[in-house]
Amino acid sequence: MPEPAERRPVPAAVIGQYSWGVMLIFLLASACWLLLPYTGYLFSALVFLTAIVLMGVRWRRGPVLMMTLLSAAVWNFIFIPPIFTLHIDEPQDVAMFILFFAAALSMGHLTTRLHEREEALEMHHREKEQLLAEKHHAELMAESERLHRILLDSVSHELKTPIAIIRAAVDGLGPGNPFAEEIDTASRRLQRIIENFLEMSRIESEALRPQPDWCEADDVIHAATAPLQRELAGHVLKVTVPADLPLLKLDSRLLALALGNVLHNATLYAPTGTEIELRAMVENDVLQLSVRDHGPGLPAGGEAQVFEKFYRAPQSPAGGTGLGLTISRGLMQAMKGGIEAMNPSEGGAEFTLWLPVQSRPTLSLP
Repeated sequence: MPEPAERRPVPAAVIGQYSWGVMLIFLLASACWLLLPYTGYLFSALVFLTAIVLMGVRWRRGPVLMMTLLSAAVWNFIFIPPIFTLHIDEPQDVAMFILFFAAALSMGHLTTRLHEREEALEMHHREKEQLLAEKHHAELMAESERLHRILLDSVSHELKTPIAIIRAAVDGLGPGNPFAEEIDTASRRLQRIIENFLEMSRIESEALRPQPDWCEADDVIHAATAPLQRELAGHVLKVTVPADLPLLKLDSRLLALALGNVLHNATLYAPTGTEIELRAMVENDVLQLSVRDHGPGLPAGGEAQVFEKFYRAPQSPAGGTGLGLTISRGLMQAMKGGIEAMNPSEGGAEFTLWLPVQSRPTLSLP
């Protein structure tokens, strides 16, 4: 059984219009009564009709209809002979009363409809202006973001060349020079920051186009760990890859970048000398790469927050931009995959990268 419709309260402004309508009819009737000896009773009908038209362009339909009924009753009771009765003797007075009532009702109806249409047009105009303002604001924000990415991309490209020169000069100094080692460490860090900014600008501009090709999971792991030999030197990297893992069709460069950022993040938070576990497996045509460290773990409730841009966990080590995990997530999403983080019950933090892949068995040599 349908529930009865909820009745909305009458606005205070409409109640005020009813009150003003009654008061206006009383004042006009009083004035017309004083002028009756000089103007006749038809003059009062014209006065009432004019008031109904004027109020119709400003008030709601209900108060105008009330004025129409009340003015007809007052005109009949006070002004049409015989006065102070609702009876009308003369046929012409009956005809005039009917015409007055019909004219007042029609004029009140038409003027209130005109008023309602004006209100609707004004509201439509305000909504249109608001939509245009929101569209203009969105366009400004998009243009600002585009210029920001262009500036970031240009600056990053300009910095890559001098860093490459510094790295080459440091290599020329040879091993054993403590200053050269400091410069080498700082230049590697600066290079990583610039590469992060470049990858971030490519992800945000949606310029990444994965180019999948057949490869082995070991190749991806090697490409991810090779640039991190210095960072991984203080830890024990335990890699577990099933011997029968098939060939996989994926973009090995993008996946290695995503995995490298997760491994680099693990080296930052895992205490020196602890084990970092890297496992690979394929299940139901989905490749899973899990990286687990034995550090302090993720902040409580921050499993999703760690992937936000520029996020820095409390008590994070100095340096870093807070972009590494954000880039990993962007790279995985560009390949139609994903990344998740959790705190295992045994402690530490674990990140799992997953990616739908095509696979085929590896060819064994005779």
